[in-house]
Amino acid sequence: MKLGEMLVRDGRITEAQLHEALGHQARVGGRLGTVLVERELVDLDALTVYLGLELGIPIATGAMLERAKRAAVRLLTPEQAYRYKCVPLVIQDRQLIATLEDPHDFETLDALARLTGYRVIPRVAPEIRVYYYVERYYGIPRPARFLSFGDTPRGAVAPVDSALPAPPLPGLPPVPIEPINAPTPQPVIRRRRATRNVPVDAFADVESQIKSVAAAEAAVEAAVPTGESSQEDLEIEADDLVIELDADSDDLAEAAPRAAEAPTLHAPTQQVPAIEYVPISADEAVATMESASERSDIAAAIMSYATGLFDVAALFVVKDNLALGWKSTGAPGSDRIDCALVPLDAPSMFQSALAREDKLFHDAPLPSTVHQYLFKVMRCSQPARASVAAISIGKRVVNLLYGHRSTRPELDDDEVAGLRRVSAAAAEAYVRLIAKSKGK
Repeated sequence: MKLGEMLVRDGRITEAQLHEALGHQARVGGRLGTVLVERELVDLDALTVYLGLELGIPIATGAMLERAKRAAVRLLTPEQAYRYKCVPLVIQDRQLIATLEDPHDFETLDALARLTGYRVIPRVAPEIRVYYYVERYYGIPRPARFLSFGDTPRGAVAPVDSALPAPPLPGLPPVPIEPINAPTPQPVIRRRRATRNVPVDAFADVESQIKSVAAAEAAVEAAVPTGESSQEDLEIEADDLVIELDADSDDLAEAAPRAAEAPTLHAPTQQVPAIEYVPISADEAVATMESASERSDIAAAIMSYATGLFDVAALFVVKDNLALGWKSTGAPGSDRIDCALVPLDAPSMFQSALAREDKLFHDAPLPSTVHQYLFKVMRCSQPARASVAAISIGKRVVNLLYGHRSTRPELDDDEVAGLRRVSAAAAEAYVRLIAKSKGK
């Protein structure tokens, strides 16, 4: 549902006011939200919530923008912040949470990831506030149209409108009326000081760390009897493999001196091409994983197999009830799969796969905000039937493999059986690698 329709539905504005605002927008240009605030029909806090609901993206409130961390803000130059209309908020676990005026602009997300070296987790805010805080933290003046707002976009005061709908979940979609518990809650990890050094590859990213922890749990589960002692060892072994990441400073960003004029903008950086995989059979994939010496070899085998099985495929890494996009093939948006975040505590085919005994979904994906977002990222239409296979080590889900066909007949029974076999082989390969690394 579009922004104006939601505002009319909830009685925030009338149909007549919406038509008047749309007419004004056609004459002067700009975004509808900006026009509504200019005409004092909607305030910034309400606009922020409804933008989040419209786009299915977590919001950045004025208070969040006011408390942006200095270490995050310094990742961008004034020119970069102004060009991409971005206000970095905080660095968490090799991820940069940043406010964007258009969080669905995947070229901007790609560019920011290259510039900062972090996976960018977007939050949405009205352009009025984005421009205000770019000026506040980087000293770049707002466009003339936004000067009339003065200091009012500043989020120093908490919103008082208790009638606002609930904003989207940290994953993506709006909060459901009846919350659904995640099917595979992450086990509690007891924090303790590590007793051994863990070799860290210079290019290790958050996905490889996730898989290290998950595989460690499986290795321990296979090595010790079940029961309380098994859970205790599980916590210890998993904790030993946790790689501590640089935490963001608690220092808040400071207001920057005002610049004389906006910076000159340059052409965007060329897009990095997506990886092309050579299709292989299920037997070849299993054989490759049995001899794999690196986690990346396992992922490459999965994707090569998926390339032959599906027209479009994507591999996700699971962490904290989120499926993080990792690798993709076949879709126009394959090079932007790392922008995808699928919440596993919201209804979707991913949640359905985790809830099934065989951890495999092969059916028609029902309409949902999650699916709309995913196919927008991948730039493809929602298929009539799709498959999601979970790669699990014990009770811990490590990867989710998504795929669908658009030009070929649906999977037959043998192909579905092959998908199950490859998923099981991937889990066994992860266990073997982690056991080898720990000298088991």
